Amino acid sequence: MNRTRTLAPIPPTVWTAGPNPIDPAVTWPAPIIEAITTSFSRPGDCVVLAPWPAHAAETRGLAGDGALTGARDAVRALGRNAIVEELAPTSSSVAGTAEVAEDRAESGDGARLGAMAADRANLVIASMPPERGTDGSAEVLALAAARALAFGGVLAVYTHSDWSTGRLIHPSGPMIVAAQNADLLYLQHIVTVLTPIHGGRLQPMPEPLRQVSNEAALSAQLVGSATTGHARVHGDVLVFAQAHTAIAHPEDLR
Repeated sequence: MNRTRTLAPIPPTVWTAGPNPIDPAVTWPAPIIEAITTSFSRPGDCVVLAPWPAHAAETRGLAGDGALTGARDAVRALGRNAIVEELAPTSSSVAGTAEVAEDRAESGDGARLGAMAADRANLVIASMPPERGTDGSAEVLALAAARALAFGGVLAVYTHSDWSTGRLIHPSGPMIVAAQNADLLYLQHIVTVLTPIHGGRLQPMPEPLRQVSNEAALSAQLVGSATTGHARVHGDVLVFAQAHTAIAHPEDLR
C-alpha cells in the first residue's frame, strides 16, 4: 500500500512587543534581538550579528552603529558569545581579523574571541533593509551565512515591508529564495508586533514613532481628500537552518 505523507505548512508565529512600543526606524531593536537570541541559541553559543552587505561603493563604520553595538551588548548580557562581523562568501572563518581585533580591544577578552573565530556560529542575526531585496545582497548574505553556520545553526533575518517610495516593497520573498538557493532550510516566518497589546487591541503607536506613508499622501492628493497616516506596527523575522554537516564552498551553491 502506497502512502504519501503531506507536511502541513508551518504557520507564522506572532511575538508581541511587551509593555513598551518599539521604534520602527531602529534596525537592531534590542527586544527583538533578545527574543531571537533566546529562541534560537543557548548560553555559551557563538552568535554573530552581521551588518547587511554594503553597496560596492559604500564604506561602513561598524564602530559608529550605536544600535548594532547595543544589540551585541544585549546578546552578551544573555550569556552568549556575541561578535559583530560583516560576513562575506569567501570568509574562511566566522569572524574577520579586523573585526575580531576591534572587538578584542574593546572587550579585553582576547582569548574568548580568538576561540570563537575558530568555530562556526550557532546563530547569525542580520537586519535587512527592505530596499535591498533585489540588488543581489540577499544572495551574498545567505551564502556567507551558510558557510559560517555550524550544523543545526540558525540564520535569523529581521526585516519589514515599506511603502515610502509610493509602492509596496516586501523583501521576505527575495530573502527566502536567496536562503533556499544557498541550501538553507526555511523554518519559520515570525511577525514581530512593535506596539503593545492591551485588552486584545493594538495600542496606538506614539506620534513620534509613526511612519506616514508617502503612498497614502500621494493617493490622497490624487483624489483630493485629506492625507491619512499609516503606521507600521510590525516587522518580520525570517528563520533558516543549516541542515548540512559538510558545508560546500559558496561557488558550488550558485
